[in-house]
Order: sequence, then structure tokens, then C-alpha cells
Amino acid sequence: MNQRLPILLYHSVTDSPAPGLERFTVSPARFAEHLDFLLDDDRPVLALAEAASAIGSGAPLPEGAVVVTVDDGLADFADHAWPELRARGMTATLYAVAGYLDGRSRWLPGAAGDTAMLGVRDLQDLADDGVDIGSHTISHPQLDLVPLSRARREIVESKDVLEQLLGRPVDTFAYPHGHHTRAIRDLVVEAGYSSASAVRNMVSHDRDDVFALARLTITDRVTVGRLGRLVEGRGVRRAPRRELLRTKAGRQARRLRSVRPGRRSS
Repeated sequence: MNQRLPILLYHSVTDSPAPGLERFTVSPARFAEHLDFLLDDDRPVLALAEAASAIGSGAPLPEGAVVVTVDDGLADFADHAWPELRARGMTATLYAVAGYLDGRSRWLPGAAGDTAMLGVRDLQDLADDGVDIGSHTISHPQLDLVPLSRARREIVESKDVLEQLLGRPVDTFAYPHGHHTRAIRDLVVEAGYSSASAVRNMVSHDRDDVFALARLTITDRVTVGRLGRLVEGRGVRRAPRRELLRTKAGRQARRLRSVRPGRRSS
């Protein structure tokens, strides 16, 4: 088979983003337009876990299927995103940063780091209401730039924390910023997850790696027309199984930037 699976990646849905968070924000009106397009185009919206299970087993995906994912667990998901999804009978996969629940988005720089996060009770209510909850680590580090021992803790402990809070399995994981290596991927597998989302800004498909699923970053600049082209695979690449050379080069550049002058990397 050769079925496309567009996996849409949102972060914040609000009319009033904090300075620095604008480029990761979609207005509630734009978000509603996107969902209405998917509904009018008869595109089934799957939970990530459901889609990954079909890919892993070789089962066919529903015709025209799309996945909606939202990273971080900002409070505006409950305020603006979920009501729109629920009103249309749609689901979504929410990847929560477990260590910042009931707090602020302190991993973000500047004013954006004061954005309200979902509370524990909010997350429990969302899970009970049908939201597919996944892990997005404890503190949102670039996992490919930290020691493997820390990466393992971020991956394992976030799963444990969320499962204890929700009283149910948490089977899917999202790499912060999409950054990962083969070793990081292996840690996710060892931790007991059944799937993981990267970013890549390409279209996923029924032969994609279920532990590095490609997603398309959606911003407020994505019009309904642009969204239609994306989900149809027009003007965007189909995700390859192998890591691109530019991804490796970008990782090396980030590593060099992360080393302060006069200090040796550990």
C-alpha cells in the first residue's frame, strides 16, 4: 500500500499569544476553519495511537485519514482547541510536558516562558473526555544534546508520571523540537511506548517509522487552501525512512552552539 497520513502539529490556540510564541500560535478562528475543512472534506481524524497501530500492523488506514496533534500541554488547549474538536466529534493527541503541569512553560525563553500550562485536573478531565494523551518529556530538553542518562530519565519518568496521574497507559511520545537520534529512538522503544512523533515537516504514510512519525507544523499562516494542499501531499515531501543529511548537519550546528566559549562539551 501507499497511503498518505498527514499528521498535523499545533502548539497554541489563542488570540493573545505571549511575545515570542506568535509563530507557534493559531487563532481559534483559524483552528475552527481547519477543522471545518477536514469535516467538509470527509477526512476521518484519528488519534495518533490508532494510526500508529495500523501502520505497525500493516492494516489499511481509513481513506483520507488525518491526525491532529498538539504539543506541550498549554492551558489554551482546554480553553480553545478541545471545545472546537469535541463540537465536531473529532479527537486529538495531546503531548504534555509532565514536569510543568499546574505551572508555566519555563522551558521557553523570555515572556513566552510565562504561558499557563494545563493543570493536573485539566489533563485528567481531557483524558476522560476522549483526548489521547502522550508524553513530551519532563522538562522539554533537546534530547539529542543531553547525556543519554538524562534523556532516559526524561523519557521514562514522564511516562510514569502521566500514567500515575491519569490511571491509564501512556503509549505515545513526542520528541521535543522533533530532535532525536537512533539512540534516543531506542530509549523510547525500551521505555515501552508503542509510537513516537518527530516533526520533519513532511507527510507521513503507511510505511513510515512508527517511532519517528513525520508531522507538518501548522501556523496561523496556513490558510484553508494551503491546508488542503498539505493533506493532499502537494508541495510537500513524503517522509523517507532514513534521516536526511541536512538533519544531521543541523544537529551538529546545534551542538556547536550549545558549547559555551572556553568550555568543553561533556
